[in-house]
Amino acid sequence: MNQAFLFHRLRLALLRNSWRAAFGQSSMRPLVVVLCSLVVWGFVFAISWGGFLFLQMEVGVPMTGDIVGILLDLLFLSLAVLLIFSSGLILYGSLFSSAETAFLLSKPVAADRVFAYKFQGAVAFSSWAFLLLGTPILLAFGIVGEAPWYFYFFLPLYFLGFVLLPGALGGLGALLVVNFVPQRRKQVVGLLLAALTAALLLWIYRIVRAAPADLWRDEMREAVTRLLSYFTFTRSPLAPSHWVSLGLRRVVRGEIGSALYYLALVWSNGLFLYLMAAVASAWLYRRGYNRLSTGGDLRRTAVPPTVAPATESPNPPPSVAASPLRREPWVDRLLYGALPFVHPTTRLLLVKDFRTFRRDPQQWGQILVFSGLMLLYFTNIRRFVENLEGRFQNGISFLNLCAIALLLCTYTGRFVYPMLSLEGRKFWILGLLPLRRERLLQGKFAFSMVGGLIIAEGLALVSDWMLMMPGEAILLHALTVAVLAAGLSGLSVGLGAIMPNFRESDPSKIAAGFGGTLNLVAGLLYLLLILGSMAAPWHAETILESTAVSGLIPKGGVIASGVILGLALGGACVILPLRAGIRALREMEF
Repeated sequence: MNQAFLFHRLRLALLRNSWRAAFGQSSMRPLVVVLCSLVVWGFVFAISWGGFLFLQMEVGVPMTGDIVGILLDLLFLSLAVLLIFSSGLILYGSLFSSAETAFLLSKPVAADRVFAYKFQGAVAFSSWAFLLLGTPILLAFGIVGEAPWYFYFFLPLYFLGFVLLPGALGGLGALLVVNFVPQRRKQVVGLLLAALTAALLLWIYRIVRAAPADLWRDEMREAVTRLLSYFTFTRSPLAPSHWVSLGLRRVVRGEIGSALYYLALVWSNGLFLYLMAAVASAWLYRRGYNRLSTGGDLRRTAVPPTVAPATESPNPPPSVAASPLRREPWVDRLLYGALPFVHPTTRLLLVKDFRTFRRDPQQWGQILVFSGLMLLYFTNIRRFVENLEGRFQNGISFLNLCAIALLLCTYTGRFVYPMLSLEGRKFWILGLLPLRRERLLQGKFAFSMVGGLIIAEGLALVSDWMLMMPGEAILLHALTVAVLAAGLSGLSVGLGAIMPNFRESDPSKIAAGFGGTLNLVAGLLYLLLILGSMAAPWHAETILESTAVSGLIPKGGVIASGVILGLALGGACVILPLRAGIRALREMEF
């Protein structure tokens, strides 16, 4: 039998069953996902359309010129880097940690066919965010630049050819890391991410330091040219991102021959890299899988036996007994020591959840990709804001806060809600420990709360700093994010204990069930209430200060009332779900 045709039938069957399961359990969740995607798509399109219009009308920059080309180069280069990491992490999880992979490798099929099957799924899954964020920008570019009709025909061809390049590089990287550094693969990925983050921060620092304070008071065209001169490194003739940018600009100009040349260049290199990855998988895939399956990634720390002297006390000193993580990784010890106000048992459970989380690249990889995209957007949005003291700045700041809140809601619904359900089959291990069951929920709440605060507060501070928001707005946004993190964590942990699913081992299926859908709807409703009561009044009052109705609103009264109401709602969404979850957990029989 043709193995490629067999895997094609398998993919169609899985997609059909997933579609039936998604709409069979509840149609609310797919509709909410589609609605949120449309909102994000429309927001990105509006910002892009306004930015391109500003460049064309106010600055006088042609849409097919070098300045817009640098922006497109930077867009495709940034998305390519994120796609390399996301596709590599997803491929690693699906190739080496999936139960389906173990089943397929036990059958008489070629290893490169299994790799190709998983590669297609990983690239499709990792590039949907690329389509969600890239298509509105490029459509706005075509509309403002008055592109011909065939521009929209070339656009998906360039997209499909371009995603092959980072996907193949990510797959090659996963194969090489597993085969040659299986015991240090996480350290290698961590070093790469640290180096990339350091380079990005250094580049942003150089731009901010070199840009004068009166940048927008200069001649507009000269100011934009000076600013974009720091992005010329993206125009390397060997960079595939530059090929895509050049090809799309050639299409807008009507140069079909040149556009076809760059399209062929993108596709030929993408297919060549994919062929290299497929050939490498025929040699390296089973070898790497066997190394991991036989314990190639286990740390063997041989501790020589020691015999205690007869005069030594059998009980260890208090200083040793009080450090339960003294031989564990430094990140665990750092997390344990950073929370002295938390009960020691809860801290140990928090460390356990954190260790489980970081050992799953598919989870922290998705959070890293989405957080990286938002960080990239926040650090560059200021360059498109003409008046940093007007309504545009106010509205952008509030919309950024809404985007952070949606990311936080997705984080708690996708990763926090299934946590207790995943403990079900091994709960008997936790039952042997001398702890009360409510400590388990408290540990998961602390894990979700701390993780959400680190991610969301950092993004909120970067957004407000880049938009030069006043101090009271920064404090209000920080308080809003803290209330959101606490309430969403309480909802996810509490509802996860009330409606667990111990029969399922896939966290994505647990999150897609009835309980996960209810948690998503409750989280979105809570998000709207908190944003509407705590953050929206300040932004509305700031906008209405220059209008005739400003005197009709008591200064600060609505804002203070909204903050008090938001704090009360946050406390209720923490206490009530956790109480109900603790009661349900005590009554469960495992």
